[in-house]
Amino acid sequence: MSHKKKTAIVLGGTNPHIELIRQLKERGYYTILLDYLDNPIAKPYADLHVQESSMDLDKAVKVAREYNAELVMTACVDQANITACYVAEQLGLTKPYSYETACRITDKAEMKKAMVSHGIPTTRFMMLEQDEMPETTDLRFPVMVKPTNTHGTSGVKKAYNMQQVQAYLPYARSCSRTHGALLEEYFEGTEVSAYCIVKRGKAHIIMISERLSVVEGEDQVLKCYATVTPPAISEKAKARIEKAADDIADAFGLTNTPLHVQALVNGDDIDIIEFAARVAGGLSYETIRKNLGMDMISAAIDSYLEKDIELNYHAPTKYYAVNLVYGKDGIYDHIEGVDALVADGIVENFHYYRNPGSKVSQERANSCRIAAFITSGESRKALCEKAGAAFDRLKVFDVNGVDITRRDLILK
Repeated sequence: MSHKKKTAIVLGGTNPHIELIRQLKERGYYTILLDYLDNPIAKPYADLHVQESSMDLDKAVKVAREYNAELVMTACVDQANITACYVAEQLGLTKPYSYETACRITDKAEMKKAMVSHGIPTTRFMMLEQDEMPETTDLRFPVMVKPTNTHGTSGVKKAYNMQQVQAYLPYARSCSRTHGALLEEYFEGTEVSAYCIVKRGKAHIIMISERLSVVEGEDQVLKCYATVTPPAISEKAKARIEKAADDIADAFGLTNTPLHVQALVNGDDIDIIEFAARVAGGLSYETIRKNLGMDMISAAIDSYLEKDIELNYHAPTKYYAVNLVYGKDGIYDHIEGVDALVADGIVENFHYYRNPGSKVSQERANSCRIAAFITSGESRKALCEKAGAAFDRLKVFDVNGVDITRRDLILK
């Protein structure tokens, strides 16, 4: 290597990793992005892009050895956490937790078993072997069909009968690293995300947001179109979520890491859907920093460096929303109206999730998600008004000059 800086490898070229790369550079690292795509969104920000899968353990070890990496990490990609911890153990690098823990905490089967054994509130479930196709179940419909390990909501579908279960299982298994799947009862309630820091084994909730989603089409594709903070949930429910986060940290031996917990809330009752020992995806790191002053990306870096995470945050100052921009089918080309929306104070930050020329299709949420933007206001009503104003003026164009913006998936 010609440079004299210490080297950090970032696994996955997602949008939040743009900020991760920026902060690593500020800390004096030469940054290498490992991503299988030829042009991931974070590529222009890294010093070097190596086109390999961030899920390939042996390739990641080889690249880390070749470039004498001192740090290998991801901030918000579940399966890449496994790679990062594996490489760290092979090369004697620092890490937030063991490779074994990374494997357990990204496996929904292990996750559900641990919740049950530690008394963490969660719905009844049924584990399925690789090729098992159940004829019946004693679970109450509707049920969620899930891969046992995947990134985000890929492969997750809602089934109302056994015919749908059998139809959705092959796809769920195709999204799983180990081709496993599970069924779990659906819990009716408000879906929330709790963004936590585990410090010295104790979980602290930094912020909670409400997650607004729809389930669309014959394939029952789950699409989150906005998150809003603060959510309209009771203090007792918040306390129960924090207790569950604490129990999760205890169950998996987590001591110094960001922790993202997803839950459903119905009155004071909660159901923990799943969790991840990482920073949440999307733009939550940005809204947390703006609204509470806590830097979750910096916390992730400290966690990987085995440095105590500093809890520096204050009470929220405003209502905040992350608004997702979806497109209709086509080949994405560009977006118009962004600069004017920022200049007029309607939109605070705008982030692109796709590069021009990429295909947009409805088969998965992440294959039709184009961008996201942040809004703030003094009330939830103000957030809705700004979302409406933004989508009135925002236009996503395909390569034929057709406006493919989906204006039905907005905060109302």
